[in-house]
Amino acid sequence: MPRWLEVRLEDKEVREVPWPEEEVWRAGRYRTVRTLLDLNVPAVDPLSPENPLVFVAGPLAGSTFSNANRLSVGAKSPLTGGVKESNSGGTLAFAMGQWQIAGFTLHGRAPDWTILVFGEGGVRFLDGREFLGLGTYATASELRRRFPKAAVAAIGPVGEAKGLLAGIAITDSEGIPGRLAGRGALGAVMGAKRVKAIVIENPGTPPKEKKKFFNYLRDYAKILRENPVTGDYYPRLGTAGMADYQNVAGGLPVQNFRRGRFSEGPLPIGGEALRDRILARDGEGTPTHACMPGCVIRCSNRYPDARGKLLVSPLEYETIGLVGSNCGLSDLDPIARVNRAANDLGLDTIELGATFAVAMDAGLADWGDEAWMHGILEGMATKDPEALRFAQGAYRLGQELGHPRVPTVRKQAMSAYDPRVVEGTGVTYMTSQQGADHTAGNPARVETFDMSLDEVMKLSFDYQVKSAALDALGLCYMSASATDEAIPVIAEAIAERYDLRLPETFFFDLGREVLRLELAFNRAAGLPETEPLPRFFYDEPLPPTNRRARLDPEAVASFWRRFLEG
Repeated sequence: MPRWLEVRLEDKEVREVPWPEEEVWRAGRYRTVRTLLDLNVPAVDPLSPENPLVFVAGPLAGSTFSNANRLSVGAKSPLTGGVKESNSGGTLAFAMGQWQIAGFTLHGRAPDWTILVFGEGGVRFLDGREFLGLGTYATASELRRRFPKAAVAAIGPVGEAKGLLAGIAITDSEGIPGRLAGRGALGAVMGAKRVKAIVIENPGTPPKEKKKFFNYLRDYAKILRENPVTGDYYPRLGTAGMADYQNVAGGLPVQNFRRGRFSEGPLPIGGEALRDRILARDGEGTPTHACMPGCVIRCSNRYPDARGKLLVSPLEYETIGLVGSNCGLSDLDPIARVNRAANDLGLDTIELGATFAVAMDAGLADWGDEAWMHGILEGMATKDPEALRFAQGAYRLGQELGHPRVPTVRKQAMSAYDPRVVEGTGVTYMTSQQGADHTAGNPARVETFDMSLDEVMKLSFDYQVKSAALDALGLCYMSASATDEAIPVIAEAIAERYDLRLPETFFFDLGREVLRLELAFNRAAGLPETEPLPRFFYDEPLPPTNRRARLDPEAVASFWRRFLEG
């Protein structure tokens, strides 16, 4: 059975807690919020030692069961003031699973900067002072030199400074720290705890799986390969293909959400353009790439520069939308360069792009000024106070500038889906306790203009339940189009691995339970159950569809309460 570790940073104590057999499937996002509630976290200061940082893998982690090695990181968010689960691919959850670690909680604050190493000798506390000021690339590279093939999670200089753009960068299979548990400023929480990095050593020989388990592993992979989205669309275009779709639909953020279409005709920064450029440049790039061991969807990529040398991995849709079209960048190369610099600093590129666009909209820079962006990022690297103004996120920068056009909900920047067009995701922004986050429930391809408001809300909530369940099981939400068919196989795989039987309704019951717990946390923190979209979404028609938001806050709030109670 997997283990749970309680790590007390002040006195360097580690306690192993028994993991109830019947609870192994209530993992990931469920376990983050359950732990936070059990520790009475809602009332604490998010940057105080009393705010724990929780890392949880899924019940199938450590195996090569496709897309089952997602990592959930949870804490009270210093960005939103509410509950936060930030989700990431990469190798950390896989390594945890191979050591049979279900999760661990970091309590308190280390006396000085620390590197945590999980491995054969338990948990070791190493001096982290020599890594201060280093970016995530240098940090991960040096730690993997000392601990070959280890999984690494690290913060950059902005996390050290407790900036609210800070996420936690996690290494992929090649050791590149390009996988970010980015949303909600959990990198600032890690910085407040004086933990620079977490290392999980390579276990050498992983525990053996039961023979029958591999039958379910193969059955699941077959379902994914035969699904047209997970088996063809994502492996070919990855998440970047969403840029082409939203450009046509008119829901792509352009210049601080002032327009919904960046270009007529082919999009120069879309998935088709990205694939063509990677293939043309050859070299170290590849248009399809698995962010975690065993994933057959392979929706990620490795983007090369003009010489064919790897520039950044990955270049995803959210970065293309928020750093690219939203900031007026019209070519993939400058977006990739900013992306690479942001990854090295350990930044959430959604919040970063929104922050830059608010500043440009307020007249601090011209649209598309890549040099200005790099100047701010370089200032963040040296912790320059002027640059760190931008590290507090779009909402707080907008407040400081007195600029009213700030696309946030719960003080968190919206993802790259304009809620006037992508209405189902707009409902998710308003009702998710996580803040404006597409990963909480994103029906981005569903045309809703002919739906009633009740139908749009039901659509969003169904996606939110599914997303919460996937997060709780450590499964990537990119598999969502195949989930309904795959649920029985997932249940059998978990049952076989742990010798238990799951309730027939376990999946959707789990998703609803996660949403109710998150609502309980935010109620205890004194936060409203729902929040409206910013006023300009209701007042300004969005070209080219000229649609305004019709998501009435009172109707959404009422439907949300009834939905959860039902």
